[in-house]
Amino acid sequence: MGNNQYYKNRALADLEGKWDKVAIATLIYMIICGAVGTVTDYTLFQGSSFLWNIICLPLMWGFQVYFLRLIHKEDISYERLFEGYKDFVRTFLTMFLYFIAVIIGTLLFIIPGIIVACGFAMAPFILKEDAEINAGDALTKSWQMMKGHKWALFWLGLSFIGWAILACLTLGIGFLLLSPYMETACAHFYEDLKKEAVLT
Repeated sequence: MGNNQYYKNRALADLEGKWDKVAIATLIYMIICGAVGTVTDYTLFQGSSFLWNIICLPLMWGFQVYFLRLIHKEDISYERLFEGYKDFVRTFLTMFLYFIAVIIGTLLFIIPGIIVACGFAMAPFILKEDAEINAGDALTKSWQMMKGHKWALFWLGLSFIGWAILACLTLGIGFLLLSPYMETACAHFYEDLKKEAVLT
């Protein structure tokens, strides 16, 4: 496993020449999951955005694995963002159980929430690469792969905090570039975990 800068450098190398593509993909994701949800709160009823986010869970999965496709040099056309809806049950259950576990962990205090979030973070990638695995097994496999690596992933995410602050100062526009940067680094983290699992 590498250090934070190692994963950032690999992410930047893969994103070179593709920033416009991934920025548009991120914009599509943000509009559908964020903006539409906010509008529903005002036009339908308070709390409807929560129901909209539930519907968007397969899209959240699709956005994360979009960057695994990128580092694998696979097709990253925008319709790939919606592939989770073709396998709705598995992607929905995986993301739903993942977020429920994180919420419960967070309610037990912040640290358990971080541990759970990092422990299950590889489940979307696992689901993408194994067409036969179910949601529960994907989460279990992620937890096993992340044994001894949870805090490494946490520190990788935390290392982007400076960029996140700058993105906030741009009224969120900077996240069109920051989100792909972070997701691509995370995808490379997963790839190294896979290699380590094979060696052990």
